[in-house]
Order: sequence, then structure tokens, then C-alpha cells
Amino acid sequence: MNTVIGTFRIGEEIVVALDATTGDLATVTGIAAKIKPAQIAANRIVLDDTAVGTDMLINPQGAAGWLISLGHMSTANMPAGLYGIDAKLSFAGSVEITDQTAFIALTKAAVA
Repeated sequence: MNTVIGTFRIGEEIVVALDATTGDLATVTGIAAKIKPAQIAANRIVLDDTAVGTDMLINPQGAAGWLISLGHMSTANMPAGLYGIDAKLSFAGSVEITDQTAFIALTKAAVA
């Protein structure tokens, strides 16, 4: 089964790093990221193709890459479960690269 890279609680800000390992950062002309529900199918975590994605915020981190986040107010309204995060980098010359999906778990707090 593919791996969950982190566990967050409902109502907590989700922040994950997107490392700058592909291409020349100076030629990146745009970046977008979305989070959407995932599910387990055939012993693998896969995106729920029927679900609508939510845009995430992108914060540049210089040569290290970017931080991708979703605020606590947004996660407060999400059900517990598995989610996938996809990022797409656009480079000069209209080349686009979609990074491998990162999966996270969103859980309820033990004390509500």
C-alpha cells in the first residue's frame, strides 16, 4: 500500500513541503495545489475521482521549494478520512509537471 505522509486533526492547519527537485526554480511560472478525498482500493490509497478538490495556498520557500497549506478554518469543516494532495508546476515554455500525490490522514481529536 502507498504511504500516508502525515496525520493532521480536524481544525488544524495542514502544511506540507513541496521540495524543488525538478527543473530550474527560476523558470517556474506558476504553481497550483489541491486537496481532495482519497479512498482505499485494491490495497492502495487512490484519489476519489468523484470528489471536488479544494485549492490550497502556496508559499515560496526560496531554493527549498514551497509550503502548501490549508487553513484550520477549512479543515474544521472536513470529515475525518484520507486525503490526497496534488501539486502542478508550470515552467517557461508551457511545460507542466504534476508531482506524485501525497496522502495524509485527517482525524478527530481525542478530546472534543
